[in-house]
Amino acid sequence: MATVIFKPTEACNGRCAYCDVVRKKPRTPTMSAETLEIFFCRINEFLLERPQEHMEIIWHGGEPLLLGPDFFSQALSFQEKHCPKTCDRIRHDMQSNLTLFSRKFAEILGKLGIRSIGTSYDPIGDIRGLGPKRDSKTYNKRFMEALRLVEEEGFSWGVIYVVTRRSLAKPLEVFQFLSNLSPKGSFMFNPVLLYGGDPWQLKITPEEYAHFLGAIFPVWWKRREQYGQVEPFFSLTRNLLEGSPSLMCCDSGACAHTHLNLLPDGSLSHCGRSGDWGLLPYGSVFDKSFSQVFADPQRAALLERNKVLPKGECKGCRFWNICHGGCPLDSWSHSGSFLHKTEWCAAKRDLIEQYFEPTVRGESAVAEPAQAENALHLQGTKVAGKRQLEPAMGNGDLLWINPVGGLGDTLMISGVLKQVVEQDPSRQFNLVSRTKYPPLLKGHPAIAHIGHPPPGAGFIGTNYWDQEDYKLHGKRAYQVLARMFGIATPVPELLYIPWTPEDDPVLPGLIPWKKRNVLVCQSSDSPRKQMALDRWESLVEVLNRDGIGIVQAGRMRDRYIRGAHSLLGLTTPRQLISLVGRFNAVVTSDNFIMHAAHLCGIPAVVLWGPTDHRVYGYSGQVHLQADVNCEYAKGCIGKGSADSYQTDCPEGDGHCMNGLSLKIIYKAIRGLL
Repeated sequence: MATVIFKPTEACNGRCAYCDVVRKKPRTPTMSAETLEIFFCRINEFLLERPQEHMEIIWHGGEPLLLGPDFFSQALSFQEKHCPKTCDRIRHDMQSNLTLFSRKFAEILGKLGIRSIGTSYDPIGDIRGLGPKRDSKTYNKRFMEALRLVEEEGFSWGVIYVVTRRSLAKPLEVFQFLSNLSPKGSFMFNPVLLYGGDPWQLKITPEEYAHFLGAIFPVWWKRREQYGQVEPFFSLTRNLLEGSPSLMCCDSGACAHTHLNLLPDGSLSHCGRSGDWGLLPYGSVFDKSFSQVFADPQRAALLERNKVLPKGECKGCRFWNICHGGCPLDSWSHSGSFLHKTEWCAAKRDLIEQYFEPTVRGESAVAEPAQAENALHLQGTKVAGKRQLEPAMGNGDLLWINPVGGLGDTLMISGVLKQVVEQDPSRQFNLVSRTKYPPLLKGHPAIAHIGHPPPGAGFIGTNYWDQEDYKLHGKRAYQVLARMFGIATPVPELLYIPWTPEDDPVLPGLIPWKKRNVLVCQSSDSPRKQMALDRWESLVEVLNRDGIGIVQAGRMRDRYIRGAHSLLGLTTPRQLISLVGRFNAVVTSDNFIMHAAHLCGIPAVVLWGPTDHRVYGYSGQVHLQADVNCEYAKGCIGKGSADSYQTDCPEGDGHCMNGLSLKIIYKAIRGLL
């Protein structure tokens, strides 16, 4: 999803001590109607070019409510006028101090689709306030009144709390205040980020920020179901324990593909902070389309970070996949370059190693002492007179595997590891406890222990796409992965699971089976590996007319193919492997289902576009490779272009996957049946 940080005004009624905006004179206090209109013209132009893309508009400032309800009404009119075919792919959100909120705003914000408002607050006096003298008392009064109105009008809200030097002495007091303020909402801790001077002495160090959060984390963790979505704790838990790929913009390493900023005078830049600091200017909305902005050469430095850092400052860091060196703007602020990791990486590392992992480890020891198979296998050691829980790894020299990639990659890893122990039964590894992967690898003869690595643990990588010989001469992914684990290649491409597939007693009974049945899956972690939904629906319609039962598998968030029986979100990977064997054939893109079909010996038609079936596909399957007619003649996903993996194809309807012939796909399926 493309995101526009939309700043129709830089004026603000507040004078928060740490705010960059209020320190400078606004270039153009309020956006003109002409600029507002061209903005929506550009949105429509962009979305028509990219029919699979969505756009999020984050109303920001300054203070956007200073514009008044009429400005928002005008924005809605321009959207209705210029975006009649694309408005369903536009999403509006807002960040406001709320002190100007009234019932007059409720109706128009609702019509724009804004149902949640982000805000900021600080119970410590003289940090946030109104007017030149930063009147905290009046600010607090209006803020609390606004919260009542916001809830009465049916809006949800969340708070960003900025940790300053004045916060450091009272972390639990601040946490309890915010928890009581927002019992049904959510809130986020961010460190104060100051560019230039620090007249109020608010700056903190990464170490201080980590210790502030560390004092709070055990309290949140113990009652996390009660406290709910408190960041960064909630996301860290999902990232580290569940393998969630959902990251905030500052950690994603992908903002070069997703973000742009628009100022009141129509100036375009990269994001809100770059606009405030005068960095990465991309021209004017009057002269540049959004597609041109996303193709601006200045973004190359941001993309280069993902290539430079893993080989340099971030080499070997076990948190690369959830950090990516941090926000490029923080890097620039600290070093004057985008090509360094940020100073705040240290805060994330310290929080995880000093607080997160010991806390999670300790609770697992208490909660599941008898479940040796699932527990973290803990033993006690004494540190400074206190009983400290550490993972008992057996052989402390064992390397840790922290799988990256998709579930299909994990099946390949499983096969390689099976071959490792067949060659040397004494060779074993530890596995990082991330729930996306252990269910497939639990009980594997090469895995000695599943848990949380201690500080200083050694790791072996699984990101075969970063190897120098990957795709050098059409090298197959499995073979490259095998060499990474020290196996002489070529080797047979073994797909292995350390458990016996068992029939689900319930799920098959929910499927309306026919004489011949096909399992389809159009989804992928990469939108570039997906054929358009309408083409899938046309294919399913023809197969339905032939009396063939069509069942769709995938994740809950995948788009439903009309005419198929949906299992979206209803199966675990293990259940799906057990279920695949019941079908006569599988039709899929390059994803986990392709690997599972090969594992189960079920015929498959596999659709290929940006990836090459000669690198990833299996013999015995029917591979239909699309013609690539763009700048990436060898495919846009792979070594040197991995940053495009989670972005939409800029060709829109001309995406190579949409060039596959439905007639040929249909004939291939009928041939298997």
